[in-house]
Amino acid sequence: MNTKTLFGLLLLLFLLAGCRDEGVEAVETAVTPTPTRSASPTTQSTSAIGDPNFIVIATDAPDEPFTSFNKFGEVSGFLPDLMAGLAAQADLGYEFVVTPYEGALNSIGKDFDAVMSTFVLTDSVPPEGVVYTDPYLQVGQVLIVLADVQDLQSYTDLQPGMTVGVQAFSSGYEAARTVMGLSTNDIFTYDSPRGAIEALVDESIHAVILDHYSAEHFVATYPEQLKIVGGFGTEAWISSKAYSIAVSANDTDLLNRLNEAIAAGQRDGSIVADVTTWLVPDVADIDAGESRVGTPDTELIIGIVGTLEELDPATVPDLINWEVMQNTMSGLYRFNAANELQPALAADFPTISADKLEYTIRLRPGLRFPDGSEFTADDVKWSLDRASVVGSGSYLVNRYLKDADEDGFADADAVQVVDPITVKIVLQEPLGYFPSILATPPFFPISNECYAEVLDPLSECGGLGPYTITSWEPGERMRLQANPEWPGDAPQFPNIQLRFYDTPTLMMRSLTDFQSIDVAWTGLAYADFVTLQNQDADGNGRPDFIGWEGPATFKSYLIFEQITAPWDNKKVRQAASFAIDREALANEVFGGSRLPLYSPVPDDVPGHVTTEPQRDLAQARALLLEVGYSQTQPLPITIWYLNDGRYTNLETAYATAIKNQLEETGVFQVTLSPAPWEILQTQIFSCGYPAYLIGWPSPGAPVEYLDVPSWTNFFVQNTDRVFCSNYQSAEMDRLVAAAQEEIDPTARQAIYAEIQTLWANELPTLDLTQEPRRLLSLPKIGGVQIDALGMLHYDLLTKTGD
Repeated sequence: MNTKTLFGLLLLLFLLAGCRDEGVEAVETAVTPTPTRSASPTTQSTSAIGDPNFIVIATDAPDEPFTSFNKFGEVSGFLPDLMAGLAAQADLGYEFVVTPYEGALNSIGKDFDAVMSTFVLTDSVPPEGVVYTDPYLQVGQVLIVLADVQDLQSYTDLQPGMTVGVQAFSSGYEAARTVMGLSTNDIFTYDSPRGAIEALVDESIHAVILDHYSAEHFVATYPEQLKIVGGFGTEAWISSKAYSIAVSANDTDLLNRLNEAIAAGQRDGSIVADVTTWLVPDVADIDAGESRVGTPDTELIIGIVGTLEELDPATVPDLINWEVMQNTMSGLYRFNAANELQPALAADFPTISADKLEYTIRLRPGLRFPDGSEFTADDVKWSLDRASVVGSGSYLVNRYLKDADEDGFADADAVQVVDPITVKIVLQEPLGYFPSILATPPFFPISNECYAEVLDPLSECGGLGPYTITSWEPGERMRLQANPEWPGDAPQFPNIQLRFYDTPTLMMRSLTDFQSIDVAWTGLAYADFVTLQNQDADGNGRPDFIGWEGPATFKSYLIFEQITAPWDNKKVRQAASFAIDREALANEVFGGSRLPLYSPVPDDVPGHVTTEPQRDLAQARALLLEVGYSQTQPLPITIWYLNDGRYTNLETAYATAIKNQLEETGVFQVTLSPAPWEILQTQIFSCGYPAYLIGWPSPGAPVEYLDVPSWTNFFVQNTDRVFCSNYQSAEMDRLVAAAQEEIDPTARQAIYAEIQTLWANELPTLDLTQEPRRLLSLPKIGGVQIDALGMLHYDLLTKTGD
């Protein structure tokens, strides 16, 4: 808690007492009223006067953290630890006597051999007969500001009204008032240096005054957020104090031995270690906020809105965890950024049996997982056996692998080890695009020596991918490093950091206000993308940010329940398709964030063919007239749509635009019926809505694999449940089966074209718009490649020093 302070009387008392620092900026404490002896662990509690190798030291306690009492009543703290080291260097036995500082110096040579106290200052004048050692500790007061502050080059640059944080009753307060002459209205006091620094980070104050050793520790820990005005070194000190040990002027032997011990402790770092232990405040877990000096040249930082909660290939997929897995693991096969399937951990493409059920795959030899274990066929079997039984993502494996007993789980012999570098995978039925499925995370081999047999969601083991995981702070960040075991091309940039945000606003603040991330990625709002990709705030002729657009990974469409009139009539469905102006929907409703879609398959998916028609109102009217509907005999229909923001806040405007376009035929009369997802889901799963507007895939979910059937099969199989279109077509069934059987990619693409042509005629779905994934980066970033699954390939990113 901080308060503005009026410290006139307190300052007077402070100066009379000789304010002191603790590193945690010491506060004045009461002294013990009567002498108390506390023996060193290495000596007995006996009189030392007259013994040149044993000294009695007066100190005041408690004066935390310099002195205090432990649970055994012994003096502990910085001064006792310091003295233990000095005594060992000087070959001295010693004991502390706790007594008030007042009068202690006058008792040197009588009751005590030395006095150690924060009141013993090197530049003060000792009483006659007393001398001070060389200083064992010099403390300067310095000014800390945020790292991006440019208008303060010296503490003298502080202007009236600029606020400064200090710890109450500290040397920092003394420096602020007596050296810098700050008004009490401009000084804010805190209970600790940590509190002052947190206020600075929150921009509640302009600067903080701290002991230099505390300040240097804060700045060393948070160099991207904080800096010392004037830098490190005594030239940045606003004021300083030096602390010594008082001894008798007649005891030159003790003086010399202590000075030599102090010099030795300064050389070997033992005094610095004591300072760090006792006087440097705890700086851990401070939320220091954004980097204020940009991103380091050695690390490329990607901003992501959302959380990475699970990183086990057997878990439920989402866009974030699949992307991270695609970059830190790999399958036997892998799609490159050009959407070309290539062997990755496999040495070549599979050998397929005559019945097209068995895929025999030879592995690359000599590879090792990040944990050092060797990659073999046993790991492939263990990984797929495990994925088939653990985690809620097991269906992604079990739906394909051999299941002779039809219990819903892959058989024990579905994955077979032929030899250490050869594996055989047996399928339930022929699946010509199975290698594409092997390129998805549920089929990624992982180390059985690193992962648990049960679901291991927070594992940092990773797999054999372009990068390894070096650290993961769930909800905060993950750091990746180029994997030397990766058999593919080495990543263009070796160190990647992922930063996770709760909201797009926070991510964009990092990019625009601080440039503390290099890339704004998942969660980027289209409005920000459009506004910033052409911004040139400094007028230097170069954009401040670069916009990148990838393939579409989301589609929107209408579904018709095809055993219910009027949608059981193909010509009515076709008339609706001709009535729709997809370009207008994309541009006028979504402002360009979506693109028109003329196929069930997005444009950039290999195998896409444009088959659905451009708008033709005359053709729409003609088709409706053929089945008895006209402007004098209109066709009333109802379209249900989501109004809960599941896809976008523009859904009502979207549905209204569709209604208006259909009604421009003069025949369709459209009623719109909004519903939240909970209601709409229940109704469409039970065939309750004859026509409705929806999207695919679900928000935050990836498409399951990169091949045309991932965009089509769901809508033409099992249509009497789930989305419940009740679409039936013997020709479509034949084409789907033929594509599934075909193992030749070229022949399969030809079948996919036939499927899309038939789709435009029968309309299992009326496809409307598609939405690409987009990214904003600083100009120094290049090599942005997003594949047709919407995954960013971190290994292709580049970063220059500009």
